Amino acid sequence: MAEKTSAAVTRLTLDRLMAFTDGVIAIAITILVLGIDIPEGHRFSESGLIGFLGRIGHDVVIYAVSFVAVATFWLQHHALFLYLRYCNRALIWLNTLFLFSVTLIPFLSKLKITYEQEPEVVRLFCAGIFFCGLMLLAMWRYVLSHSELLWRPKMDQAVIRSMTRRILLAPVVAVIAFCLSFVDVRLGTHAFFLIPLGALRHRLVDSAWERGEESST
Repeated sequence: MAEKTSAAVTRLTLDRLMAFTDGVIAIAITILVLGIDIPEGHRFSESGLIGFLGRIGHDVVIYAVSFVAVATFWLQHHALFLYLRYCNRALIWLNTLFLFSVTLIPFLSKLKITYEQEPEVVRLFCAGIFFCGLMLLAMWRYVLSHSELLWRPKMDQAVIRSMTRRILLAPVVAVIAFCLSFVDVRLGTHAFFLIPLGALRHRLVDSAWERGEESST
């Protein structure tokens, strides 16, 4: 009886951690749009819609870059947690550090919008994305080294490699964007659109979810 109660508490802990994570990421991705400001002194009737969109074009690009980055991190986090049976205190703290890095993205996005042509700001944004990916990778490596947290202790090595490449994509793109910022600020910014393209490539991870669900039913 005590063993069943303990198992129920562990499952509850995992559920609450995922719910908390989803809530924090949802808030972070929602407030990104607040970084798009209407230019001071703007008169819509004179410039029209095209003129208005032209004036805020850079802001919209930064919003889109930040949005796809956060959305991709959420997707990768979701993929990782589908392999988990429960969590422990160490994983909770790693997850908290991951959320800390995600909540910095709206601030870095606003900073990039405000200082449009400053390469140092682009590099700071790159560092923020790199840190997010690094924390996600740390969680993935941690759960792999603690097989008791997983639904299936022995995971397919091909799935492990695919998931690792999927997580490493954001830090690698951040490094590329960092280097491109020395050539052109816009290139350093637009490079982040590579993140969702790569994240959609690794279908092996998705097929492993389905096989896992079938084996557990």
